[in-house]
Amino acid sequence: MKTVEPVLMPPAGTARIPLHKRVVSKSRQWLNKLARFLSKKETITEAICALLIILFLYTGVNKMWDYNEFKTQMGRSPFIGELNGFIAAALPAGEMLLSLLLVIKKTRYIGLYLSFLLMGMFTGYIWLMLTYAPDLPCSCGGILAAMDWKDHLYFNAGFTVLAAIGMLLQGRIAARG
Repeated sequence: MKTVEPVLMPPAGTARIPLHKRVVSKSRQWLNKLARFLSKKETITEAICALLIILFLYTGVNKMWDYNEFKTQMGRSPFIGELNGFIAAALPAGEMLLSLLLVIKKTRYIGLYLSFLLMGMFTGYIWLMLTYAPDLPCSCGGILAAMDWKDHLYFNAGFTVLAAIGMLLQGRIAARG
């Protein structure tokens, strides 16, 4: 007895295609679309990492370049006070280390996580300064020094959100493979 393969009704004017071949074809199309979507996640994550690397390298080098001024400005903060020497040394070094973590794929997730925490702390610090400090010393250098404190708040909040998005996307990328 001869078996008959089930077929889907093909579009008019085309030959009849067996069901298993159509399923395989549709599966390949779906997998290709999925691969393109996942590659976009990687592209977005890499773009976020690149922005964070540029930010941390720029600010870290700027703080190291003008270390004495940075330390002095940090000492003027009502919330930092005597920790200014430690923070003035540790912060630029930490920003450089974070940049390195973001460059290396195996450490990218932890780099994004730490970037999220650091940017969240910066954002919280700026909010505290805006809310409770009578004097607003600026310890940022370069282009960032041109921003007022509210612009800084929005800028840092934006980078905090970017770090969170990058962390979520990197976690999904790592989970799949």
